[in-house]
Amino acid sequence: MKNCLFLCLLVVLLCLTGCATTGRITADARIIEGVPYFKQEDFQCGPAALVTVINYWHRKNRCNERLSVDAVAKEIFSNRAKGVLNLDLELYARKLGFTSLQFSGTIEKIKEYIDENSPVIILVDNGRAFYQQNHFMVAKGYTQDGIIFNSGREENHLILKESLITIWKKTDFWALAIKP
Repeated sequence: MKNCLFLCLLVVLLCLTGCATTGRITADARIIEGVPYFKQEDFQCGPAALVTVINYWHRKNRCNERLSVDAVAKEIFSNRAKGVLNLDLELYARKLGFTSLQFSGTIEKIKEYIDENSPVIILVDNGRAFYQQNHFMVAKGYTQDGIIFNSGREENHLILKESLITIWKKTDFWALAIKP
């Protein structure tokens, strides 16, 4: 019984340390105003990220058109992949008349886009060892310590630089910039 309790406590401790990637958003944070937040359903991080960026540009350009996560998911969701492919995000944005650019990013490059008031979608892998758990997030701000995201599960989520690099490098630092 003691071994079982010890094992349970160890698992909880490991989970908590795996989540210790966040910091505190400070007053000097640079955040793009007007980036919407869409709480995501399971396996809808790609559509949620795409809708976040496109609706940001629609709002900024005073366009009344708004996309929904469900509508985009119907168009690009893959049951086989249990999500969307990064190429589908880029192609769907182009289909709507936006320009899009996939690139291998850096923290400095993400900050440059944020300084231009241009949110960026990135793909990270939250999996462990051989288990892949990809997740799309929208970079919308930064502090001295890290990057601020809307991640589908949390708005204004700060991920510290070192932690971000760890989960981002597994996707070759994949990033997608979308502009009108």
